[in-house]
Amino acid sequence: MRTISRATALFLVLALAVAAQQAPSGKEQHASGNMTMSPSHSGGAPVSYAELKNTVALLERARQATAKYQDVHVAEADGYQVVGPDVPGMGVHFVRTLEPNGFDIEKPPILLYAKTPSAPGGYTLVGVSYLWNADAGPDGQPLDPPFPKSLARWHRHDNVCVLPHLENPHGLTEAQCRERGGRFVAKTQWLVHAWIWKDNPSGVFSAENPALQ
Repeated sequence: MRTISRATALFLVLALAVAAQQAPSGKEQHASGNMTMSPSHSGGAPVSYAELKNTVALLERARQATAKYQDVHVAEADGYQVVGPDVPGMGVHFVRTLEPNGFDIEKPPILLYAKTPSAPGGYTLVGVSYLWNADAGPDGQPLDPPFPKSLARWHRHDNVCVLPHLENPHGLTEAQCRERGGRFVAKTQWLVHAWIWKDNPSGVFSAENPALQ
């Protein structure tokens, strides 16, 4: 039996995800933490073959660019720092910035890790997160996002204190954050997770990964 390429496999996964998201479910999506998140589609926006193909190509570029960060020490040397605790289903966030200047698929502002004692530095890279600065559209999602809306659902965080190893980034006021040397962000840009280093049974762009529970 021929072995299919990773890109082909990812393409098939994305196609199945579209079919699942466009099927009526009557359920709403909820996310943990202090964030706002819109309900998932019931009969969502259609996605074209070209959009699927482009999304696979983008995620392949992201994998190639972040392969070096499988060693968390390399990530830390590049300016990523731990923000927040180890969250079930989301792992540990290593943040370089919450206010990037534009979208760069090869430079995700956030890396997602799972605690793994046997791995270099005690962490295994499982995914990446991207930010998008845009107004909200009538569907409660950002305007003109880089990933098709049928595939990716974006959310925001309120009142985040960017401070290394802070157990609760949402637990400080702006004054308290600054007193401790942190950087306070009243509302983040739109955020999406992409689980490109650990398969997610809920989908590549799902907010949480049950495999990390």
